[in-house]
Amino acid sequence: MAVPDEVRRRYDELRRSVEHHAYQYYVLDQPEIDDAEYDALFRELQALEEAHPELRTPDSPTQRVGGEPLKEFAQVRHLQPMLSLANARNIDELLAWDRRNRRLLEADGLGDVPLRYVTEPKIDGLAISLVYRDGVFDVGATRGNGRVGEDVTANLRTVHAVPLRLRARDRGQPAPSVVEVRGEVYLPLAGFERLNEQRAHEGLPTFANPRNAAAGSIRQLDPAVAASRPLSIWVYGIGYSEGFALDGHWAALMWLREQGFKVNPDVERHADIEAVIQACKRWGERRAALDFDIDGVVIKVDSFRMQDALGAVAHDPRWAIAFKFAPTTATTKLHAIEVNVGRTGVLTPFAVLEPVEVGGVTVKLATLHNEDDIHRKDIRPGDTVIIQRAGDVIPQVVGPLTQERTGAERVWTMPERCPSCGARVVREQGEVAVRCPNRSCPAQIVESIKHFVSKDAMDVDGLGEEAVTALHEAGLIANVADLYDLSRSKLVDVPLFSRKAKGPNGEDILVPGKIAEYVLTSLEASKRQPFARVLYALGIRHVGSVTAQALVEHFPSIDALEAATADEIARVPGVGTVVAEAVKDYLADERNQETLAKLRIHGLRFVEEAPQRAEGPLRGKTFVITGTLVSFSRAEARQRIEGLGGKVTDSVSKSTDYLVAGAGPGSKLAKARQVGVAVIGEDEFIELLGGSRDEPRPGRMLDGGSRPPLG
Repeated sequence: MAVPDEVRRRYDELRRSVEHHAYQYYVLDQPEIDDAEYDALFRELQALEEAHPELRTPDSPTQRVGGEPLKEFAQVRHLQPMLSLANARNIDELLAWDRRNRRLLEADGLGDVPLRYVTEPKIDGLAISLVYRDGVFDVGATRGNGRVGEDVTANLRTVHAVPLRLRARDRGQPAPSVVEVRGEVYLPLAGFERLNEQRAHEGLPTFANPRNAAAGSIRQLDPAVAASRPLSIWVYGIGYSEGFALDGHWAALMWLREQGFKVNPDVERHADIEAVIQACKRWGERRAALDFDIDGVVIKVDSFRMQDALGAVAHDPRWAIAFKFAPTTATTKLHAIEVNVGRTGVLTPFAVLEPVEVGGVTVKLATLHNEDDIHRKDIRPGDTVIIQRAGDVIPQVVGPLTQERTGAERVWTMPERCPSCGARVVREQGEVAVRCPNRSCPAQIVESIKHFVSKDAMDVDGLGEEAVTALHEAGLIANVADLYDLSRSKLVDVPLFSRKAKGPNGEDILVPGKIAEYVLTSLEASKRQPFARVLYALGIRHVGSVTAQALVEHFPSIDALEAATADEIARVPGVGTVVAEAVKDYLADERNQETLAKLRIHGLRFVEEAPQRAEGPLRGKTFVITGTLVSFSRAEARQRIEGLGGKVTDSVSKSTDYLVAGAGPGSKLAKARQVGVAVIGEDEFIELLGGSRDEPRPGRMLDGGSRPPLG
């Protein structure tokens, strides 16, 4: 029976709508409707196809769900070989590659033609080929040996970022009779972590890295398994084609983007190799802030005419090369789990590892966050574990390789007593942190003093961990106020701060060393630090440097802060109830009051005029900074923003204009994406600090989202 016209019209409308919203969500990462609305449209489309099966086609959005399991993968011969890439591991090798290109092109009569390059991230995933015939997805295959791969079409259909048909067909435009699209299937880092945690919980082997997870997902005989995993794809080029022609790689990328493929927003075209080198450096700096693994940058000659002239050697094209980064993950043996005690008494577990090189450095220790995280990942002493290090981030244990276990590994538990003072530890209801309640705990005292003298706090040079520990063990400092009681006569009795000299009668005596003079001078200078620095240096729980500045703007003296109620403090933007209660608890403590009184006597500043917001191109813009920045500390970044009229807060909200994401951005990055806040990397941030009122250049955002104008 023929499908009624009104049903067909509704079906066509639904199909276009579902395809559009899937493209917005999976390719552009800019959803226009919520999940419930999308699900309703999808279910209505499914219902129409159930009622009228003749409407259903292989490229319908409903056909992405996993079908029947395959018995085995068929072999697919690629229409054009999928060559591998030669590597450049340093700038000299990249320059040599450029010189060779120019020499060969000159010999071919192309020496006068401008040589342009295109750079794109080298995704650490699974290379695949997607063949479209007359604009409809036909066959998808793995790279295999470069000439023959495995037919994984059924699994690739489940990847929402893979178009089932080209957009040209929907626009009434001619589609190529055949086009082979090349890309890299990958697993986002957040999805990889969730997958490994789930597998560890179920007692299944975990994946060593996101690439193995992506490859394992695509090579499942049951497409339902691939459909259950958050796979995505970056498309990076065109192989074989019939029925259309382009003049270069850049044009190919722009065509692919127009056809609905997910092309990385940060691909760039460059006029010379020097610009390429700068692009490689930028990728290296922002690598840790990405939600996907890259192991380098791919550089390609733009012109197809030049590519043909350069040709290939063995299995590598001469016209492309991969600039490789040092690996950020490795596997090694976890010898033991030990515990540090922080300045607020929190016990933080860390891993003692068999030394392994990760990201260009030798790693012996790595963070394990907390006891719950260890149990969620099922990490046990004796495990072979995956270590990750990116940028300047502290190395962390991603998870165990459970398949490597011998049976001797045992579940780890937090010690019942503080390893520093022996006090029985406590865990407050609703918190993951385990704490030592003893305020006289030596570890807490040392850590609190280290925080007090740190660069972003009182900035006292010469007092590192060794010096603070030596002073504490000598009985000279029991709290931060004792620092200002130090003198030459006291320091001379501490070996680290003294040196031998000859007395008036030739006898050996001890005199203050250079470090003693340096520390005393620096301590005196620290008394000029503003109130916001002093407040942050006190180490009040939950009060970071940004929060301290916000508190000082509303309560410009310690007396005003002490007089304020918890509700009044909580109303300060970016503070809230938890921080307000922590501030009141700190100020109500008798020992803290004694410390504050001593610090006042020593002349530290506890009064500050509320600063006037500077005029500048960032006036009215609110920033949140997360992760590790390469060019400056967070305090320096905050000062730069405020100097240009902007404002910095600790938490992401809908009123935040920009999240500046350095290495290891953590949960704030996910929150920013959730509420639609613009996310920028360090290079975009530096552009803003240049004082320009223009937006950062297009295509450089971490998540491809839109950004608010600068006024």
